[in-house]
Amino acid sequence: MSTKRQSFMEGALILMVAGFLVKVIGAVFKIPLYNVLGGKAMAYFTVGYDVYVWMYVVTTAGLPVAISRMVSESNARGRYNNSKRILYVAFSSFLLLGAAGCAVLYFGADKLAELMKNPHAAPAIRVIAPAVLFEIVMSSYRGYYQGNQNMLPTAVSQILVAMAKLCGGIVAASYVLRLGLPEEQALPMAAAAAISGVTLGTMLGAAYLALRKPFFKINRLPGVEESPQIDSYGTLLRNLVRITIPIAVGSMVSSVSNLVDTALIMDRLLEGAAFSQGTAETVFGAYSGMTRTMFNLPSSLIIPIGVSVIPAIAEKFVQRDRTAASEILASSMRVATLLSIPAGLGLSLMAKPILMLLYTKRPEEVAIAAPTLTVIGLAVTFVCLDSITNAILQAIGREKVPVFTMLTGGLVKIATTYTLVGIPALNIMGAPFSTLLCYGTIAVLNFSVLKKEIGVLPSARSLFIKPLLCSAAACGGARVLYELTAASLGNKVGTVLGIGFAILCYLVLILATKALYRSDVSLFPKGEKLVKLLEKKGWMI
Repeated sequence: MSTKRQSFMEGALILMVAGFLVKVIGAVFKIPLYNVLGGKAMAYFTVGYDVYVWMYVVTTAGLPVAISRMVSESNARGRYNNSKRILYVAFSSFLLLGAAGCAVLYFGADKLAELMKNPHAAPAIRVIAPAVLFEIVMSSYRGYYQGNQNMLPTAVSQILVAMAKLCGGIVAASYVLRLGLPEEQALPMAAAAAISGVTLGTMLGAAYLALRKPFFKINRLPGVEESPQIDSYGTLLRNLVRITIPIAVGSMVSSVSNLVDTALIMDRLLEGAAFSQGTAETVFGAYSGMTRTMFNLPSSLIIPIGVSVIPAIAEKFVQRDRTAASEILASSMRVATLLSIPAGLGLSLMAKPILMLLYTKRPEEVAIAAPTLTVIGLAVTFVCLDSITNAILQAIGREKVPVFTMLTGGLVKIATTYTLVGIPALNIMGAPFSTLLCYGTIAVLNFSVLKKEIGVLPSARSLFIKPLLCSAAACGGARVLYELTAASLGNKVGTVLGIGFAILCYLVLILATKALYRSDVSLFPKGEKLVKLLEKKGWMI
């Protein structure tokens, strides 16, 4: 079985492709599910999933990053047997924590649902509880493989999880809805059935990663002599905890702020905006099921860059090669903005056409979600840059910084959500504005710290100006084309034509304005050949 080490961009590309497939599969799951269930049941699903994410963060967040970094650093010193021991220590010590988290969700489901102002979500919380335990297993093995700079096992496990979620969840939900139960029973049970696919997926993903381990061999670094030194169980556990806790606290801050935000939106819709329970559930369901789903799509292409950056930069720091680390940092940021700016602007300008295309059976909810997607699309670039900069800070040993920056952003989000959503004239529109302010704040703070730590960062011109101008022209043209064609050809054809035009136009403009850097393109598979072709055409800096 291949153990080939990948460059950080090759690894990122593998995870990006996997992430794209996962999001496509997720959309295939969520879009028809929403069309069938509607806003109320989707609200139960969202609350159940958000509570699970919170427990996942408490028990697991930071573990794959800590293992990846420690394994990468051990390999850089030739301590390959130590790398294997790191996996054993992480797996054995964190498994008990996962079991405790599973028990809290299962036995405390009713109380947690009540705290979230949505008691009908309790069955969904109970069904997804075992996924916490399986996530511990997956996180341990993923961190080990990533530390060895092999992203393929992580990518395969992600696709397995998504496929099981699609096949298991949609079949189970459809079966429940065909039972003919009263709505007050059918919708909570259908949401629980849909979320069962997540539990099934994590179980299969954990099994795949564990069964692959006996066939995986560490690929020795060239020019590095092997060292027999192995740290004790206690030493490795202390190092794991030392790295994991700040990352977990930072993720916990983000997760808790999202959890509070979810409960706060419902509370402010009920109390501040004076919505009825049914109306509040429908409005929140449209926002969580449509707007959030679309908002999370672009980040699936960017987060893998952060995953790949951690072992790559950690290795260069151990080798004291700051120049190479700075080059990796610059490339990761430029690729992130090249992808995220057009994606976010496209969602903003084409919000209603895209939602009408995907949610044909829910025109009333589309009318609610479209304006919120227009606003929150502007936050896509910020959330993607936050992911990259958090990963870089964690890789260089400043894992405590994201705790502060995400806490600050979370407080901004909670304060603005409470204020804005409670204004009757704004109601749900306050939520995307608070998200935009939250992630913008985190990005500014992270960049200020990195400037001090690294010294030289990519210029604003190379990061933002060219991608923004190209995106504005491409996405603006797409909207114009849609308006010209939708009336005669229909929304579906007009939307597809507009998106196709935007993609083609953006690629042409990026090449014409020489927004690509040789150092970035050369990191991709077959990058040198592509560099020669682009340089020959005069399309590269």
